[in-house]
Amino acid sequence: MIAAVLCATCVMYFYNFGDAPIYLGGDEARIATHAYSIATTGTDLNGRRMPLFVNMTDSPDSKEGSTRWYQPVLFYLEALVLKFLPLSESSIRIPTAVIGILDVFLMYLLARRLFPDTLYPALAAVTLAVSPAHFIFSRQALDYICPLPFVLGWLLCLAAFLETGSARLSLLAGLLLGVGFYSYIAAWAMMPVYLLLTWMAQLQSRRASPQSLIAAGVGVALPLLILVPWLWWHPDMLRDTIGRYQLYDVRHLSPLQGVKDFLNYNNVQERISVYWDYFNPAYLFLAGGSNLTTGTRRAGVFLWPLSVFLVAGISDLWKRRRSPISIVLLAGLALAPLPATLVDERYAIQRELFVLPFGVLISVYGAALLLRQRSFVRLAAVLLLLALPIQYAYFAHDYFTDYRIRSAFWFDPVNFRDVAEYLIASDSSGGVPAVYLSRDLDDGAPRWEFYLAKHGREDLRRRTQYFTADTLDMSKVPAGSLLVLYANDPKLATLLGAEKCSVTKTVIHAGGSRSAVILRKNV
Repeated sequence: MIAAVLCATCVMYFYNFGDAPIYLGGDEARIATHAYSIATTGTDLNGRRMPLFVNMTDSPDSKEGSTRWYQPVLFYLEALVLKFLPLSESSIRIPTAVIGILDVFLMYLLARRLFPDTLYPALAAVTLAVSPAHFIFSRQALDYICPLPFVLGWLLCLAAFLETGSARLSLLAGLLLGVGFYSYIAAWAMMPVYLLLTWMAQLQSRRASPQSLIAAGVGVALPLLILVPWLWWHPDMLRDTIGRYQLYDVRHLSPLQGVKDFLNYNNVQERISVYWDYFNPAYLFLAGGSNLTTGTRRAGVFLWPLSVFLVAGISDLWKRRRSPISIVLLAGLALAPLPATLVDERYAIQRELFVLPFGVLISVYGAALLLRQRSFVRLAAVLLLLALPIQYAYFAHDYFTDYRIRSAFWFDPVNFRDVAEYLIASDSSGGVPAVYLSRDLDDGAPRWEFYLAKHGREDLRRRTQYFTADTLDMSKVPAGSLLVLYANDPKLATLLGAEKCSVTKTVIHAGGSRSAVILRKNV
């Protein structure tokens, strides 16, 4: 049965995934260009050889340092793919699609440990596969989904440990958490929490021994040892990251003062409000993420039938709270919003994907409970299960049709793919003296870097300039140069005035509106 589930998941997750989402996101382009550089040269775009964390700037000609430090897992997975495949929108999305399929397989293996009936492991795998949030992030070349295989692997090892008491399994569980630190920034908050849950479950199971407790801690610590010398050489990484997420004012406060400032009454009140919003049923089962890159607004984080199963599962596991795995699952669900709460973001499902394995497993416990009840309750549970594929079909149809257009502006308000294709085609014989890109274009620089690498036109990079319309000196722009700016840029009329430039291309967005114009400097 699992083979059929995995085959269906492959079809769902790989279908047209180079063109849905319709445009390349800015961070997708950033990650891809660094990964391509690592694959081809062994260094990132900053010249760092095989970096542990990747520092990314907004513009190649930026003279200022960047506070953006990204975890390495996705970069190296993409680099591995790009060793064998050309750079494209499809190839860079392969790693996350594979991660999504691996998640489904790991969910099946985990559920086999928890449920004696063969039906429920398959149900758990299918439920994860059709969860809208899991589907959406498996089709974007972003690192939000990267921690999930480590979390599922940790749960699988922990469940096996609770049966056998093997210290080796405890060590492996810790190792997965330790390596998971390098998957996505939210893992920094969650992996220590999962280590504490590991120790708590081991002690409660009475299978704990000093060796198993130490093994879990050592497992977490081993992958982090390489972080110590790296931070010695890059001490600004932690400061930049803390400042970027505004946990406290790193310029004026010490860490101790920062903790005190973070725990002030008004801040705690705000964070509690944010935390509570992550259990809003409308968010979980109807609307999903807060913008159209993280949700379709036609479906929630989970499909709506899980709202009933989740409540039933929580009730069932609470009654069995003496079981260590029950407490781990309930605690995992309750603590999933922690990273998003710390950075004060509401409905940011990308920072809360940790909720998926716990929500799915608890819902399967709920389904199992309801299917054991009398005829009316059992019939209702069966109807809810039948509603899952029906709602998923509606969600998937919307995703591949209307959502592609509805979300296009959120992914790329410029339609930079068409801009880049025109610029590159115009310079097919090297006749364009220079390309000028407005700094106002949303993530124009990383997208331009992506398409230059995709078409093997790195020579154009040396002829690319980034400008601000207010300060552009047209007398220094060579005749025949191409300039790109928004179609509604207020400085467009000035550039067209006195016949300085002429419109050579108007770029149309997927929604049908004019998104950008390409000008040519007149002789």
